[in-house]
Amino acid sequence: MPSLKDVKMKIVGVRKTKQITKAMNMVASAKLRGAQSRIERFRPYAEKFQAVLGDLAAKSDGSAHALLERRAECHVSVIILATSDRGLCGGFNAMLIAKALDAARTKTAEGKNVK
Repeated sequence: MPSLKDVKMKIVGVRKTKQITKAMNMVASAKLRGAQSRIERFRPYAEKFQAVLGDLAAKSDGSAHALLERRAECHVSVIILATSDRGLCGGFNAMLIAKALDAARTKTAEGKNVK
């Protein structure tokens, strides 16, 4: 049976682990906020880039590149999901996976094959 001193040391260790985990969570939240703000600042450039590429694709004939060929209907949808492997990202990954599964269900309901 553990002594009183062992139990007290275990309690102290759990408290310190809790404190470290809380600090790591705060750092991860700050990094996520920073990444979100950088993405939001980049959005106007991405929209303009998409508009320019759309104009170029519309002006070219389909033989320029296989990806520019017009197809009557899309039969297969492919979802590529990239999750994070950094610390304290379980909730973030779970949200990404849930969104991907939701998108797959939507495409399946439309009658498309999802990979």
